Amino acid sequence: MAAVRAETVTVDKPITQASIILGQRGVARDNPDYYALQVMNYILGGGGFSSRLLDNIRTKAGLAYSVASFFTVNKAAGSFQVVMQTKNASTEDAIQRACSEIGRIRAEPVSDDEVNDAKLYLTGSFPLKLDSNAKIAGFLAQVEFFNLGADYADTYMQRINAVTKADVQRVAQQYLHPEQMQLVVVSNLSEVHVPPAPACATK
Repeated sequence: MAAVRAETVTVDKPITQASIILGQRGVARDNPDYYALQVMNYILGGGGFSSRLLDNIRTKAGLAYSVASFFTVNKAAGSFQVVMQTKNASTEDAIQRACSEIGRIRAEPVSDDEVNDAKLYLTGSFPLKLDSNAKIAGFLAQVEFFNLGADYADTYMQRINAVTKADVQRVAQQYLHPEQMQLVVVSNLSEVHVPPAPACATK
C-alpha cells in the first residue's frame, strides 16, 4: 500500500477552545493484531486517567479536560484517532505532546505495570458487555457479523492475556505512523499556531 500523505486541515470558528483530531488509517476487525492493539491503545490513550496521553496533556500540563485515543474497526480498515480540546493558545503544545507520546510508545518498551493494568481492565470490563439481554443480543450480532467464532466469549480474555510487552511495541511501530498523521483543528485561527503537515513527523 502506498504511503499516505499527511495533511493539516483547519476550520476557522469564533470559539475559545480548539477541537483537535489527529489520526490515520487504522485496521479491520479481523486483523490478527487486534488484541495487541487494544492493549497498546489502552496504555496510550484509551485507559482514561491511567493513559499516557491524559497524564501528559491533562495531569502534567493542564492543557485539556479530556484526551483519548481509539481505533474504529469494521470489516474494512477503520481509523486511529487522538481527540481532544484545549484553549486556543495551547493548541500547538497539546498537539506536540500527543505526537511525543505516539513517538514514545513506538520507541520505548512499555512497563510491566502498564501492560498488566491494561489487561486487567480489558478482561475485567468484558463481562459488562453481557450483563443484560439487550447487550447479549448486540454482542451475538457482532460476533456473527465479524465472524469471530462461537467460542469468542471464552477466548477473548485468553487472547488479551497473551499479549506481551514486545507485542505492544511491535504493533505501535507497525500500525502508528507519525509521518502520515492527518491533523484537523477547529478554532479561532487568529489565536492559534497550527503545526504544518506532517504534524508529527519529527516527534
